[in-house]
Amino acid sequence: MKKGELQIQETILVMFIFLIVLSMILVMVYRFTNASIENAREDLRDNEIFSLLMTLPNQLSYSYLGSDYNAVDTSRLFGLNLTYLGYKTIIIEQVYPQGSGAECSLINYPNCDQFILYEKNSNVLKNKIIKDVPISLYYPLEDQYRAGRLIIENYY
Repeated sequence: MKKGELQIQETILVMFIFLIVLSMILVMVYRFTNASIENAREDLRDNEIFSLLMTLPNQLSYSYLGSDYNAVDTSRLFGLNLTYLGYKTIIIEQVYPQGSGAECSLINYPNCDQFILYEKNSNVLKNKIIKDVPISLYYPLEDQYRAGRLIIENYY
């Protein structure tokens, strides 16, 4: 073999090794970026749920002579029209005193325990995150306060 052919083969071998190392680095960067994007997606999903948990009870609270009380007015839950919130289920459930577990409608109100405010299920998305927060429920027909919880099920 001539000296020129040997140098060309060395150059090709060095370029081949360089390309293998470069491709390994690109695969590692891709995986790191993909994991970072997935973490950001999960953080965004959690922040969306937590902001909804924090702001929704304030939208549904009632006021008496101008002073706000931290209770959800259950009579206002029937006329509630939530805009499109994605694939979620939002439920307000009475926990204490425990009742029959019936879903609330205008017919059986206030002898019911569960208000379904929003429900949009997905046939494709099978995983869901369930978050809840305790709230106070006010029943104006009986002038009573009861303990409840706001439940948000987010499909992903």
